[in-house]
Amino acid sequence: MTPDDLAETLRGIVGQLIADGELDVVIPAAVTVERSRFFDHGDYATPIALRLAGSARRPPREVAEAVAGRLRLERAVAGVDVAGSGFLNIRLAGGAVGEIARTIVRTGGDYGRASAANGRAALATATPATANLASARRAAVADVSATLLAAVRHPQPPDRCDEAMVGASVSLTRGGEPVATPMQVGAFLTIGDLVDAVGADAARYSLLRVPLNRALALDLDLLARQTTDNPVFHVRYAHARICALLRNAGELGLSLDVEGAEVSLLTHPREGDLLLALGELPRIVQTAAERRAPYRVARYLEEVAATWHRFHDVCRVLPQGDEHAGARSGARLLLADATRIVLANGLWLLGVSAPTRM
Repeated sequence: MTPDDLAETLRGIVGQLIADGELDVVIPAAVTVERSRFFDHGDYATPIALRLAGSARRPPREVAEAVAGRLRLERAVAGVDVAGSGFLNIRLAGGAVGEIARTIVRTGGDYGRASAANGRAALATATPATANLASARRAAVADVSATLLAAVRHPQPPDRCDEAMVGASVSLTRGGEPVATPMQVGAFLTIGDLVDAVGADAARYSLLRVPLNRALALDLDLLARQTTDNPVFHVRYAHARICALLRNAGELGLSLDVEGAEVSLLTHPREGDLLLALGELPRIVQTAAERRAPYRVARYLEEVAATWHRFHDVCRVLPQGDEHAGARSGARLLLADATRIVLANGLWLLGVSAPTRM
């Protein structure tokens, strides 16, 4: 059950309460469901009762208890607690968490967006090579903001950003040593120079991962480095590593069984962490689109990559030696492919390639 699925379930419950005369409200068009910040609070949290209490003319906790009572009847829900002034903390049943992977793989390239957007020009062709870094940065943010808005079918055109579009300084270093003053970078260094130095993908990603109202500091050595302390390499390498794993699975005669995978076996804490992280992509895209903040997608992808590596370090996906490939391997193979899809879709939204080999 993804956060979107849970939100629809909550909307349905509100409809039931209205039909039964327990609530006198209008079904909300959208319901906020967020990943819980603390493990002991469950998997997800929602303030739906706080939103409904005013129009229902009832205390928030009373509304929350009414919603919680119905939600506890859902097979996909293991528990619901009412906290504070009326927040609902929700814990999913193990199989429901695992279903996130199946949903993502079923959805494929459309996961994370409400509509399929058309392709875009690469940075080198979308922005003149002679443009300075400040102009290229604004152009990259505007480009990705337009893609994000189209992806969530947002009606407002991307003619503004909720962050400052001009005035943030840009500094360049190489191995920690300045290569130009901020003014020289803004006036003389071009996007073509940066692409030549680190490549188009690293150049574009580096321009997008910091909010426009904050100074942008770029280290050319770091951006060219193929190590996990280089953010763009870290994300793209995770995608390539998963692709290699899937190729290895094929060589072992293992095929991806989307419908037959026993996702209820994905009970390891690292599996749960990864599943919940993957379920966040639609919300991240929606927020990034509304706030014209592509950096939120980049930072999210970095979180997913790190979570994948922590999972893979302790949860072996493929059998070794004479081991038999059991049902757990099939479930983890599905989880690996779901992670690949999330990384690929997020990178596509940013206009950055997702390599299958590195």
